[in-house]
Amino acid sequence: MTARFFERQLAIYAAYHRDQRNKATHFIGIPAIVLSLLIVLALWRFSLGGVVVSGALLVGALALLGWIALDVGVGLAMALIIVPMWLIAEWLAAHTGATTVWIAFAVLFVGGWVFQFVGHAYEGRRPALVDNLFQAFIGPMFLVAETFIALGLRADLRRAVAGPHVAERAAVTPK
Repeated sequence: MTARFFERQLAIYAAYHRDQRNKATHFIGIPAIVLSLLIVLALWRFSLGGVVVSGALLVGALALLGWIALDVGVGLAMALIIVPMWLIAEWLAAHTGATTVWIAFAVLFVGGWVFQFVGHAYEGRRPALVDNLFQAFIGPMFLVAETFIALGLRADLRRAVAGPHVAERAAVTPK
């Protein structure tokens, strides 16, 4: 059930990302956006069961749980990416001022979205999340899936991205 859901969501996301230049911009833009969010969330501190944690840890852990629930392999690979991002965010929040954190957030967030929109200009269609906000959650997973596919791993993901979902892709009209 979950695997089929993830494959359907991945196929939908892939339909909006066929142009190689668009994909390339996403490999820069998506990580920049994710890191920007973790950086600003690291400023938010609260007590959870007597332990002080950050919003970056809470949101990052919840996202990882969601990604692992959708696909264990992709989710665990996401952990290898998110944990260093979380550590960077925590370090910035602890060792710089709030102004520096907000500047880093703004530069990465705006810069990441610029890359996204440039990519979609190449693609000639709007971002997938405009039609389905859940696609924002699938975007980082798509990058990992594309990496697995490029490495010759995960034939199931290759089929989901390029296989029997041609009818679904055809139904998605460019805007």
